[in-house]
Amino acid sequence: MRISKSVERWFPVPDDKDKARVKVKHLRPGEIQDIIDEVMVQEIEYSQPEEGKVGKSVLRQKNDRRKDREKTMLASVIDWEKFYDRDGKVLECNPDNVLRAVREIDGFTEFVAKCREQLAEDISTEAVAQKKT
Repeated sequence: MRISKSVERWFPVPDDKDKARVKVKHLRPGEIQDIIDEVMVQEIEYSQPEEGKVGKSVLRQKNDRRKDREKTMLASVIDWEKFYDRDGKVLECNPDNVLRAVREIDGFTEFVAKCREQLAEDISTEAVAQKKT
């Protein structure tokens, strides 16, 4: 077995007057699991047992949705072009600005999610095509 190469692709932002584009990385299963491990907290509580019996365990899971979204976006958005702040200055692609885009650009998170879905589909299609050759 081999470890596959990281897959990153550019996606144009639809209907953008500046013709911006975003470079999105396909997250590997381990990268996704790392995010899940950071954002999901599991707690096990045991009920008070009745006399002569064993207490029951109750598993509770809490998912920090904000942290999940932020970690996923920081891992997925590798670069961008033609992104600008309110004053028209170039917005560098860095962790602070990615999170700023998540909070301040309508539809940015959803756009990146669609790019990730498309990239996963493309990778799957390419893998099937490679097996046929």
